[in-house]
Amino acid sequence: MTIRETEGAKSSSVAMIAETLRRAIFDGTFLPGDQLKEMTLSHSLGVSRSSVREALRILATEELVAHLPNKGASVRKLTLEEIDDIFLTRQILELKACECIPTTPGRLLRALEECTVVYEAQADLDDPVAIANAHINYHKALVGLTGSLKLAELEESLMRTLQVIIACIENDRDDTQNEIANHRAMTRMVMAGDVRGAMRWVTDYIPNGKDFVVRHILSQKDIRRLRR
Repeated sequence: MTIRETEGAKSSSVAMIAETLRRAIFDGTFLPGDQLKEMTLSHSLGVSRSSVREALRILATEELVAHLPNKGASVRKLTLEEIDDIFLTRQILELKACECIPTTPGRLLRALEECTVVYEAQADLDDPVAIANAHINYHKALVGLTGSLKLAELEESLMRTLQVIIACIENDRDDTQNEIANHRAMTRMVMAGDVRGAMRWVTDYIPNGKDFVVRHILSQKDIRRLRR
């Protein structure tokens, strides 16, 4: 992968570098915890080191990259404790959303329906980045049923923190259509006002999702050992 840059097109070059690295992270070329060395990347991409540095800053704002003292940039890596906390918070948020179904305005219900349609459409494109984004937007819209923008943004932030893992899982597993059907079933329950059914969905889905993420992290450790 090579990106040539000129002085007049540096900003667009930085965006292209960020997109190239983003996709390399999402497709598993770089695993959580892998170092992203500016010099190595500048040589492989055919761009300046300063442009790579700026691109890494962009990815840091997206929570894809972490900058550690004396170690430089690396793909963000979550601990099991952080994952426990994220899924606990998500379960609280999504159960609260279910409680709000009877009083949710029609526009918020339609927003969830629209996100379901987009999620289904993205699955057909076989693009893990696009699928992960559609998945995140679905759950943001689900928590949006509370009518609270702050809570919806919190859900999105939590999902963004997991986005590398979500994208890698979407890329690796062969049950994407089952996942789409699962979310479509949830949307039908919401639209039908089935609060109990929706709450059962959340109490099953969140723990299963956490288990899937933990298994994926443990498998990455095996992959890293094989790379050595």
